[in-house]
Amino acid sequence: MEQSTVTGQTLMEAEFDDRYMPYTRWLVALWLIVTVAGILVIPFWWLLSRWYCPEYMRRASARLTTNALEIRKGVFMRAEATIPLDRITDVRLHDGPLMRHHNLRGLKVETAGQGAGPGASESNLIGVVDAVQFRDAILRQRQQVLSAETTTPSPAQGSTPSEVTALLTEIRDILARMESRGS
Repeated sequence: MEQSTVTGQTLMEAEFDDRYMPYTRWLVALWLIVTVAGILVIPFWWLLSRWYCPEYMRRASARLTTNALEIRKGVFMRAEATIPLDRITDVRLHDGPLMRHHNLRGLKVETAGQGAGPGASESNLIGVVDAVQFRDAILRQRQQVLSAETTTPSPAQGSTPSEVTALLTEIRDILARMESRGS
């Protein structure tokens, strides 16, 4: 197995379903139809999508490691995200009528402090093979990471009362010096 110095050992890599390509072709074509002016662009999109969709599939990856979820995707606008497992609050499955027609599911990774801005799409994965299994693996590993964090003793837990008192005294003295410089 591959070893990463930052995110840990690889536990699972997502595979992406080839049905994502026709789904994307139809999704963009329907969007172009809705915009009315985009109707003229549909033939160009249909030709471009024969290159774009396989290239997107080639570049898309999602890797679960012992400490993080690594996501890479995009052709023209590439995005790479390393999401620490302890920041993940939920992993939702979703699908719409067009996704169901193509027998696809999406995974939406929600993180603590995540806004609804442009970066939020980095955590949306569509077309993961065995999406339920991948989601469950992420949530299981997240739970292990959170459990390990709660059982790790803090520095004060292993200290004697005199060491804690000395540390607090030092902090008090530092704060007093800072205060005297500021006034």
